[in-house]
Amino acid sequence: MDILGDFGRRVKELRNRSGMTQEMLALRSGLDRSYIGSVERGERNIAFLNIVAICNAFDVNLAYFFEDERFPIAPASLKRTYLNPLSEKFAYESDEEQRVLAWQIKGGITVRELSDIGSTLKKACLRLSREGKVKLLIDFRDMLADGQPFVNRPDVMDRWENLQHWAVPYCEKVVVLCNSKLMQNQFDRQGRRSGIFDRKNCLFEPDRQLLIEQSYHLLGIHGNKLVEKG
Repeated sequence: MDILGDFGRRVKELRNRSGMTQEMLALRSGLDRSYIGSVERGERNIAFLNIVAICNAFDVNLAYFFEDERFPIAPASLKRTYLNPLSEKFAYESDEEQRVLAWQIKGGITVRELSDIGSTLKKACLRLSREGKVKLLIDFRDMLADGQPFVNRPDVMDRWENLQHWAVPYCEKVVVLCNSKLMQNQFDRQGRRSGIFDRKNCLFEPDRQLLIEQSYHLLGIHGNKLVEKG
């Protein structure tokens, strides 16, 4: 078994799923870019502390890093998803009767686009919260490139965390429908940092209908047109 080679391929596939270059991974992990390159080529017997640093750069825990969920080693064509207009990548719906704010993300989001999204969602959340705390239903199931799931770039994830922190006082429950265990792990970790973890459930399930049913049960709602349409 080529342990070092398999470890390097795992680093590379997660880096590609996250839309990160070797330089970006090096910066976020505090390691040298040439070191990252040698790890990905299976040339380094990497120290445990450096493994932890790389996991933190991907914002995943050690258990997930060694999970059996694997992705193609080749980078996905993420650029196309970022070029699509925001109207094709983002949709939201306010359900006043059930006090549910639902939204979907179906492509790569830039920091600037997330700023616009955040402004829209904050206004909708404040309107709904006049009658009590809001339930959030967040759908990332169709964040796909070349038919494969990917996750937000680190700079975008940092902004998502800020938005979650803002939402804490207004939220009763939060359910996130994830496209992979990778995304589920990232949002779980983010929820702990933002303070929303105790009312948040990040779900991943290949059976899309079962996933929707689980979300309705957790939120205590009878349906949602936006999620069912998606």
